[in-house]
Amino acid sequence: MKPWKAVSLILFALVAAAAVYGIILVRRGFSALGTPSALEVFAATTARKIAVPSSYRQLRNPIVASTENIRGGMEHFSYHCSECHGNDGAGQTVFGKGLYPKPPDLRAAETQNKSDGELYYTIENGVRLSGMPAFHGTHTVPQTWRLVLFIRHLPQITPEELNEMKGWDPKNEADPSHF
Repeated sequence: MKPWKAVSLILFALVAAAAVYGIILVRRGFSALGTPSALEVFAATTARKIAVPSSYRQLRNPIVASTENIRGGMEHFSYHCSECHGNDGAGQTVFGKGLYPKPPDLRAAETQNKSDGELYYTIENGVRLSGMPAFHGTHTVPQTWRLVLFIRHLPQITPEELNEMKGWDPKNEADPSHF
């Protein structure tokens, strides 16, 4: 078979597969309640990886991981991030469950294995086609780095810290007007 015929055949197969997948998506709908397919997860994960400039991947957090700095990140997270991510970082909130794609579990290895710079970039620039907004200009640089420290702390968060965070969050579940 000639090379151009093989390339044409491969391209035709890819277009046909994309068309079939598109028809399936249209028939099942675009509900945010659905679980993403393996293809959607792969595409979103790949897009996020290539969206972070390599210069950010090398960045290390310039803020020292002190109790005071982690607490500052904890307070800021409770006020600005917990509505979607939850105080514990699991993403199991009213808004988090309704987003598509769902917020990641910030305690999980998928997040914890990201570099400090990748986390910083995501907070500052958001994630297109998701519910993650860009916070550039609304957080100071030190606040964003403290959030990175707190995200690193989430796998070890204590019940006492979670209880304390409920008092900081003006939108917590104890406030029925929030919903």
